[in-house]
Order: sequence, then C-alpha cells, then structure tokens
Amino acid sequence: MSKIKIGIIGYGNWVKDAYIPALAYDGRADIVAISAKSDATIAAIKLQFGDTIDISNNYEDLLHSPSIDAIMIAVPDALHGKIVMEALDSGKAIFYEPPIGHTRDLIPKVLSKLVNASQITHADLELGLIPVIAKAAELIKNEAIGKIQTATIDLRSNWGPEPDQDTTNINRLSLWYVHVLNILLNATPSRVLIMDGYGTSGRRQTRSSGFFDYNGIWGELKVNIDSVDELVITVEIIGSKGDIFIDILTGELKLRTKEKSLIEHFPALQPYADWPGMRESITHFLDAVESGNPSFANAHLVAELQAIGMASEESKDTGNWAIVKSILP
Repeated sequence: MSKIKIGIIGYGNWVKDAYIPALAYDGRADIVAISAKSDATIAAIKLQFGDTIDISNNYEDLLHSPSIDAIMIAVPDALHGKIVMEALDSGKAIFYEPPIGHTRDLIPKVLSKLVNASQITHADLELGLIPVIAKAAELIKNEAIGKIQTATIDLRSNWGPEPDQDTTNINRLSLWYVHVLNILLNATPSRVLIMDGYGTSGRRQTRSSGFFDYNGIWGELKVNIDSVDELVITVEIIGSKGDIFIDILTGELKLRTKEKSLIEHFPALQPYADWPGMRESITHFLDAVESGNPSFANAHLVAELQAIGMASEESKDTGNWAIVKSILP
C-alpha cells in the first residue's frame, strides 16, 4: 500500500516534538506539505525539510491540494474552530486538537459540522489510549479494590494564566480528562458542578475543580495551571476495599488493599513523542485513514464529551449542578 500523504497546518513545538516524531515512528505516512504564517517559521521548516515538501504561508493551499490525503491541525486555540470547519469542507481526513472552539457560541457550530461530516475525523484524545488507564479500568471492572467511591484526576502545571477567555478551564480540558474518568468508570456523568478559583480576568481561572456525578460515584478533575510544579498528572481511585494511584506521565500504577499492595508500570509506547499516548493516537488515526472505518476519537465521542464541558459552563453561571444534555441542534 502506498504511504498516506500528510499535510500539516502549523509548525509549533507540538508539531515538531509530537506529530513529526510520532509519524516517523509509525512509518506509514509521509509529510508532503506544511503551512505556517510567519516568515521565521517558514524559514525553520525549510531548514528542516529543504525542498522535499511543499511549504506555504496559506493553509488553504493544503486543503485544496489533490496530492494530500489527510490534514493534521496544530494551531492556537483561537483558530481551532475556524480551521477545523474549513478542513471539513475539503473532504480530507483530519486530525485535530481540542478544544474544538474557543467560545461558547462557536463550539456547537463546529460540533454540528463534525458530526455531519462524511470523512474520517480524529480528535487527539491521547490520554484515553495509554495502557495504564486500560489496566486500571480492568482492575476496577473486576472489583480489585471493591465498589468504587470516587475517582479524582489532579492536574498541576506551570502553563500559566489564560486571561480574558470565554470558556472555563474544566470545559477546555474536559475532552481529555473527563474522557479518562469515563474510561475508568465505564460510564458518563449525568450532571456537573464546578468550583472555580478567582483572580484571573474572564471565565478561565487558573485553579478549578469539576465534580461529575456517575450515578452516585463521584468523579473529580482538579486543575491548577499556575502551579509551582512544572507538570504533574495523577489519578486516585478509591474503592470500598482499597485504592489505585496512577501517574499518567510515567505509567506507574499502585494498588493497595488491606491484604496486599503492588506497584507496576504500564507506560505508553516508548520513546514518547513528547507526551504519553501521542504515538498511539496518531497510529489510530492512520489506521482509520487506511481502513476507512471511523476513528475511536470520532465526532460522536467528541459530542458526548463536549456536552459535559458545556454543562460546566452552565454550572459556572448558576453556581449549581448542571444536567449534561446534548448541545447539537
């Protein structure tokens, strides 16, 4: 089979450190074109690729190119929705990053177009593919720590404040992190409550907690994006007979009950393409492109997760629990 021809929109660190290495590790695709806006970035692309690929300062050139099979999009949040919708019009398979829109008004518009698209679409939900999450979900299903009481994800980073944003931190992050909670608990929440910190202008506070009702099992996402820690992502699941503690970044899993304890490692594919699960995510995308079958991270999963994120917006406005409901027209 001939190689999949990839065009990439954007050339920031995420493309250089994650996309390009992950594509190289997989080996089934060739990068044939990259677009970027600034002259400095264009020069950097030429330095890496020479004249072996097409380089453009207009991403529409990639969308209209007959020599490109699939588009990968890595641009600032404020451009996600616009470019994803234009890419959908191209009919090409697309790989894109959450969030699907940077405003509450834009999100349903992008989502509607995604779910009605005929081509392969793949949201980069890489954390749902790492082996330690699958192993923990198996242990939970088999009641290794008894009946589950709570599941908490703790995200601490030094990414810094994002002032004057139109969406909450929980909404922005829900596609990745509530997806992990859903996998662990094999369920989706019926309602959402957020408790925000304060001090940042706009809706997106640096410190926030989202609570999710899984029919009496409580999920929680605790976020601090202005932490003294550079990056920590952990999961703690508490059951009636013990607990499970996961380090997302290393794949370490600790299980404790009153009778036993164990520590095992289930890392994502090594070496990482900058982030655990990125190699797996891009492999799933290429599988979908080759087979023509929908990706696991298809638009319907995104719609389910985005409804949870939008419920967090309602909770912020009311100060109460918000019911998760479809946001599709």
